[in-house]
Amino acid sequence: MRILARLMILSLLTCGTILISTGLYAQQAPDLIFHNGKILTVDKNFTMAQAVAVTGNKITAVGTDQQVLATAGPNTKKIDLKGRTMIPGLMDTHRHMYSYAEGAYGGYLTPEELRRFPVDWNGVRSKDDVLNQITGLMAKYHFKPGQWVYFTNQLSFMGKSDAKQESQAKILYDDLNQWNLDTVTPNNPVILSLGIPDFNGFLLNKKAMDWLMTNHGDFVKKNGRFWIDAQGRPDGHLEPPASRLVLPFTYDRAPEALAKMYKFYEHEDNSMGLTAMATRLPQDSIAAYKYLESKGELTFRIGEGLVEPFGNTEISDMGKLKGIVGTGDSMMWVTGIGPTAVDGTTSRACTNQHRTGTYSAIDDWFPMGQCHMDAEYRGSPKRAASFPNNYYQDWVMASGKDGIRFADVHVAGDRAVGTLLNVVEQVQKQYGKDATKTWAFDHCDMVDPKDFARIARDNITMSCYVLTSVDGSPLIAEAYGDKVANTCPSPLKSMLNAGARVVLESDSNVNVWRVIAAAIVRKDRNGKVWAPQERIDRKTALEMYTNWAADYMLRGDQLGSIEKGKLADLVVLDKDYMTIPEDDINNIQPQLTLLGGKMVFLTPAFSQEYNLKPAGATISTYQDLITLRKMRRNIGGGG
Repeated sequence: MRILARLMILSLLTCGTILISTGLYAQQAPDLIFHNGKILTVDKNFTMAQAVAVTGNKITAVGTDQQVLATAGPNTKKIDLKGRTMIPGLMDTHRHMYSYAEGAYGGYLTPEELRRFPVDWNGVRSKDDVLNQITGLMAKYHFKPGQWVYFTNQLSFMGKSDAKQESQAKILYDDLNQWNLDTVTPNNPVILSLGIPDFNGFLLNKKAMDWLMTNHGDFVKKNGRFWIDAQGRPDGHLEPPASRLVLPFTYDRAPEALAKMYKFYEHEDNSMGLTAMATRLPQDSIAAYKYLESKGELTFRIGEGLVEPFGNTEISDMGKLKGIVGTGDSMMWVTGIGPTAVDGTTSRACTNQHRTGTYSAIDDWFPMGQCHMDAEYRGSPKRAASFPNNYYQDWVMASGKDGIRFADVHVAGDRAVGTLLNVVEQVQKQYGKDATKTWAFDHCDMVDPKDFARIARDNITMSCYVLTSVDGSPLIAEAYGDKVANTCPSPLKSMLNAGARVVLESDSNVNVWRVIAAAIVRKDRNGKVWAPQERIDRKTALEMYTNWAADYMLRGDQLGSIEKGKLADLVVLDKDYMTIPEDDINNIQPQLTLLGGKMVFLTPAFSQEYNLKPAGATISTYQDLITLRKMRRNIGGGG
């Protein structure tokens, strides 16, 4: 009995020791406490607090100064915010940080490193001018026979056209073809850009077309899309899904090279208060960001919309993609596997609206836009070949069947939105409502009012690039009339009133505070208000860029609000977001950005005020970083 009693006492003492140690661990003192602030937690009740504690990479206390300061230990660093506003890290649901980084800092790499060889169109008057320039580039770079070459034409058909652009479009779209390209590139498969985003079209030379038809001829003949000449022969112009078969050849750069550019662009994004972004990402960009992560130099979280599977996967094999969405770590994870785009943007947005004016130089090639989801769309109606199948619709149906999330896909036109909703409803009818759970459409550039209730009923999240919509409204009005421009572009309030979930995106490299301001005031660059009935309040706009965005990015349990247990992605502002005049919101300047409790950006003034010089952090201002970027670009890069 004595032995048994001693064992019981020993057992209790051991358990007591464990309980005491666990208790001590749970009460570990915070590393940081921010107090005397206006903390916009953006939790479900939009609670206001005074202080927040950070231990390691997580938030461990939120509340009054008295409550949070009571948790401090002897080594806790206390930062008096002096009434400043703190918000959760901003989360952009569609921002092409990789392509804009390449545009902004491409001068740091040679064309060989970028694997993009520019063709200058400033002096081009005929197809021979283009062919002569390509001849010179082939001689200059000494490409190995058989090496794939991507020539990027330095022109864009994304905005308002002029006579020069219309002439350039005719040369690139009508005069150039696989055969005349072959005369100057006989030994290499060659891809040319078309003045539109690369995922929506290419021009191939004969050697590249021969590879395509040899390796994927059955797929192309079944699913399209390719243009034909007067004799009915494929002329080298491709639209998706056919163009996606060669897309991987344009995304084969070394991660170390890309990381040089991406690192600079991280600083800009952190200076805006951005701590997470979702976007489509090609494999070489994913590898570059993972390279930065491995070196401890990745300073925002990334939701990856995978690019390569679409067009390179037989519908019968899509089950192999099941389970990929959501995988990754706290810095990078997969948020969607989709078509990247189901239509074009600007003049190529898939629309039912009647065009009353000229919008861009390629209106004649795409009078209703690029309507990839439409079963009858074969490509540009000027020269599209016929084919029996719609790969896009098959992909969406198979995604529902196999549990593959549709997200990170731009859906820019009203016809595209409606057509895609039709397919979503077929998926739900066949496989159940949960088959499209968490699905999202990006851009919402043009949405027909009759679809507002359907979006809510189908439980689709809409990610809207409201600044692009508002700034583009004058052109939309010119092309389709004032009524359309004041009704369809990014109709935030109407979709919310219908019960839909809506989040905000930038799409481009603009300052995200301009995006937030545009959602609230709906003013274009000239101060004109468009669709005033679609204005939203400040609380809702902030929820869209934080808490709701975290749900879009499948991390609502970890990110998006200032709550105990969530990752400490925090931003200190220089102005009171909730009370300053609406027209001042786009001038807000974050003073401090934390990612997982680590300071990644500080302004010089904030750094000096608190004597903070954390290792690896950027100490600058947003405007100084933009000025520095412009200087570097003007001098062709630099150290």
